[in-house]
Amino acid sequence: MKKQWKLNLGIWIAFVLLLSACSNSADPSADNAPPADASASGDEASGNADTATAAAGEPKVLKVRFYDDPAGFDPANIFRIENENIAFNIFSGLTSYASDTGEIIPDLAESWETEGNKVWTFKLRQGVQWQKGYGEFTSADVLYSYNRILDPATASPYAAEFNNVDSIEAPDKYTVVIKLKTPDGNFLHQVANYHQGQIVKKEAIEKFGDQVKWNPVGTGPFEVEKIDPSSEIILVRHEAYYQGPAPIQKIIFSIIKDEATANIALQNGEIDVIMRANREENLDILEKAGFKLNHVDNYAVSLKVFNLDNPILANLKVRQAWAYAVDFDAISEGVSPRLQKGAKSILLDWMEGYSENATQYSYDPEKAKQLLAEAGYPDGFTIKQDGTSATGVTEQMQLEQEYLKAVGINLEFDLVDTPTYNEKRNSGDFDVSGRLLPAVNPDTILFSYLHPDNIAPKGLNGARYNNPELTQKLEAARAETDSAKRLKLYEEVQQIVMNDLPYLPTYASNVYWPSKANIEGIVINKLAQVNFYGVDIK
Repeated sequence: MKKQWKLNLGIWIAFVLLLSACSNSADPSADNAPPADASASGDEASGNADTATAAAGEPKVLKVRFYDDPAGFDPANIFRIENENIAFNIFSGLTSYASDTGEIIPDLAESWETEGNKVWTFKLRQGVQWQKGYGEFTSADVLYSYNRILDPATASPYAAEFNNVDSIEAPDKYTVVIKLKTPDGNFLHQVANYHQGQIVKKEAIEKFGDQVKWNPVGTGPFEVEKIDPSSEIILVRHEAYYQGPAPIQKIIFSIIKDEATANIALQNGEIDVIMRANREENLDILEKAGFKLNHVDNYAVSLKVFNLDNPILANLKVRQAWAYAVDFDAISEGVSPRLQKGAKSILLDWMEGYSENATQYSYDPEKAKQLLAEAGYPDGFTIKQDGTSATGVTEQMQLEQEYLKAVGINLEFDLVDTPTYNEKRNSGDFDVSGRLLPAVNPDTILFSYLHPDNIAPKGLNGARYNNPELTQKLEAARAETDSAKRLKLYEEVQQIVMNDLPYLPTYASNVYWPSKANIEGIVINKLAQVNFYGVDIK
């Protein structure tokens, strides 16, 4: 019975894809529609690439597709990867990440030392200049930035990342000493160029007030020239950047939501780079036409977030039934094998502390029906999942809906504009939603999703999950200086959370940024970010 049903679903998947292809052919304006110039040859692609080459003496201008409405660039409350890509190039942290390896590297701090992972002393670079003429960066800027994150009035969803901070002091202009309540061997990630770790300028924050998200000022390689939330974001290089001016003088991010339109723009030479391409068929077309498919694989896990305040979802057997009901591997293979695969854990297999021994859920619809009956829902139930009107109901969502329908769960989609969707996620105002949190440090993911200090709206624990046993192990892992013991605690945390299942891992994602052949240096890190300081036009 199980095998027969899965076979039928395979036929259904093929049918959906066929309909999608027909629809795309009939409507070139659809998201999945192939570019009008799909037959462009490699030579034509190279010719288009040549248009990006700056003539001698002319400034190098890079044109990049930005794929959604910008939501602002204040590190205290920034979210979504497209916005974080902008902020990553405007701001700096005490530390940063090497694009190719993900290793912690010096940034505004040229060196550091620690006493038992509890007291961290950072020596700051001297002579670093703020953008927009705000003067020299000093330790006072670090104190202001971190205290702003911790201030309840800021309402930062990343405030809990500094919950372990006991005190922050600046003995002199170029030294910062941070004392923690308990040892934390991962603390260098907390002060990296990402979210709460990004350093802001007090005078700029005070000048722009509630409009600071549209007027970001940092010490990074690029600064804002113009932001029009309806059409484009323009960055120009920071001439006084401490590593020297970037090769690219200007970056124009054009807001192009429709991917088919973005593909045509790339082939016509109107843009040089597509930030995030999400359609398998479009990648095939661009690859055949000779464009580069810059990419990073297996960078983050998409999670289904179950709001445990919902009386239906509060039942563990319901959540486990959901996990058994859907074959995420089959959906990935049928729809977008190049872009994703089914995920088995809240962590990725390349991360420190990943465990293969945590509970995993294989596709078993009969088991799902049994669990629903035991939970008191033999006839199933209806539940709503949030989504964005910009993305719409994707093929993956349709297929999951069909899988769930087969066991009695009627999944409805509540589509809203992107700002409303983000507001609902951050406040925890949903039944079922989704999250994808790129991170290099497993501690970041585990604390963000699982620690009670991060329960929405204070943080990213939208499930409102609170298991004292898991919390104790999580805090012990952060404080543990013995690597083997810390990894053992991480393994135990994963076992607990995969059994409790407040979050259901769905897909492990790959990210593609197609570009013209003469665009060099696009390296996508494990946070799905590109450091444009290393990008050049040849």
